[in-house]
Amino acid sequence: MAFLFRAGKGTRTLDPDLGKVVLYQLSYSREDTPIIDKIKGMSREIFHLLRFFVQGASFFWKNSPFIIYNWSRSPPNEGHFVKSLYIHVPFCAKICGYCDFSAVAGSPRVFQEYVDCVLREAEVRFRGNEDFVSHLETAYFGGGTPSVLPPQEFERLVFGLESLGVKFSSLREVSWECNPDSASAEALEHARSLGVNRFSLGIQTFDDSLLERIGRRGTAAQARDALSRLLKISQNPQKPCRMTADLMFWLPGQTLEGFERDVRELAESGIGHVSFYGLILGEKTVLGKRFKQGKLLLDEELYPQMYRSGVRILQGFGIERYEVSNFARKGEESVHNRNYWLRGEYLGLGPGAHSFQGSLRSAAPFRFGDWKRWVLAGAERSGMELDQLGPKEVLDEKIWLSLRMREGLDLRDFENSGQMPRLLAKISHWMDKGFLQKSGSRVSLCGDGWIFMDSIVEDLLPG
Repeated sequence: MAFLFRAGKGTRTLDPDLGKVVLYQLSYSREDTPIIDKIKGMSREIFHLLRFFVQGASFFWKNSPFIIYNWSRSPPNEGHFVKSLYIHVPFCAKICGYCDFSAVAGSPRVFQEYVDCVLREAEVRFRGNEDFVSHLETAYFGGGTPSVLPPQEFERLVFGLESLGVKFSSLREVSWECNPDSASAEALEHARSLGVNRFSLGIQTFDDSLLERIGRRGTAAQARDALSRLLKISQNPQKPCRMTADLMFWLPGQTLEGFERDVRELAESGIGHVSFYGLILGEKTVLGKRFKQGKLLLDEELYPQMYRSGVRILQGFGIERYEVSNFARKGEESVHNRNYWLRGEYLGLGPGAHSFQGSLRSAAPFRFGDWKRWVLAGAERSGMELDQLGPKEVLDEKIWLSLRMREGLDLRDFENSGQMPRLLAKISHWMDKGFLQKSGSRVSLCGDGWIFMDSIVEDLLPG
């Protein structure tokens, strides 16, 4: 059985041994559940690290019940200074049918409480990280939907963090997620004035019928309008910025031709960065429940076809894959997200936000109410989920995070691990299949290796 380590908002892969598509159910679990020996050393906090991309564990396609795995340990980082700040904004105007993140409906009182609590959390967390601000390079406002936060509250959040030493205007990259229905010209310009220099637009699809089917708020017309506004802002010669847009594929009722139209339309707009992800079918989501009940049918053969086709179309426009689900023109790659994949340090604020510092991964309480009570009680480290990392897990993490990226895995990291002979033999096996390639000390995915990535990673991990 192949296990999915590929972080993406989508969740299935081809198993080369079974010769079929295996659907991986991504879901979030707070319960400690035993996991198979092959991945016993993998980390719950690795999965927390990329929770924006991957939300947990597996549902196997072969008539099995949902099986939730929760990683129990995790690895250290070589650096010692935090380079990135993540601020989770948990509000959404509507919870989509596939959403499994920490998201809540907002109100004026809740918006104010949220900003108050983030600033209080930041004051406590920054106090224990004296080198944090001076080494900060990126910030990311993710969600949820950050653009749902009222302008005055977003301004109060930014100014409050600046008063604690975060100088947004001097950071290399400040990203802000937005949805088409809340990405008004005023909201975008306001965010830009507060230091945002990279916008992430959640389009998902330009097909209104599909948007309705997945419970997505907004319309294709709103997506096109928002895209146009953002492109205009990004091309302002006085104050240029960057932008990206997300698409989803393998949606219920979506055809290969329909996904190709979405990708082509986005590429033709002149955008510099595109991300696309397969559909999440979280166990507790609306779509996940319908799938489990047999009320939602998906053609498993379409997943690899859509992925290959999307890659091909983007490459035709000079938008190259630099990570399994992310594509960019030269120089347009996400600095913040690359920090995650390179195992750089980061600090997260907000409900369910995760941090990685030194040899420790940590996660704040997931639910808004629990997080609020934790902050008001002093935001003590003892109230977080903590995973101290060990040397063995570092090598595991390097394998599956490095192979996500175009640069691939550097074998020099394994010279003193005692794993090199076994690792080279495994690599040779996948090279013979045409799924891995080697250049000097680096090994990277090629061809359909990007689709079989989870099987390759599982095979390369030490037993």
